[in-house]
Amino acid sequence: MSNPRVKVKGKRFIYRTNLEMTGKGKGVIDSADKTPIEITTPVEFGGIPATWTPEELMLASVNACLMTTFSYYASKRGLKTISYESSAEGIIELVKIKYQFSRITIKPKVRVGSRDDVETVESLLKISKEGCFVSNSLNFGIILEPEIESVS
Repeated sequence: MSNPRVKVKGKRFIYRTNLEMTGKGKGVIDSADKTPIEITTPVEFGGIPATWTPEELMLASVNACLMTTFSYYASKRGLKTISYESSAEGIIELVKIKYQFSRITIKPKVRVGSRDDVETVESLLKISKEGCFVSNSLNFGIILEPEIESVS
């Protein structure tokens, strides 16, 4: 995205969600025509086990954004992947005088059919990291630790 020859036209995208508090420290998030998501505070702060937290949703958003951005670029290049899965880990710690995410590590595992595609996947993952709208909106480091495997 830092290529001076690339011309980017400005666009504006608007997304909306709704939240209803359903009890102390818990609620339901929804958006038009989507399945509602129950949320709570983290268990460490009295939340309900097995219920999504805002922290996990943020981590999942960065992870999903990288995957969907990679999928977009891979399809533009005609790259066929056998599989894509990834894990994400976020660290929240005291920074100056407040707790915040200090970094997120995304570990995509991509399988392709040919060794020739491994370098392309590496390149597209780097471009995807730069092009992910969600991670571009954050003020801390996103670390990418890919594992790429070819079946041939």
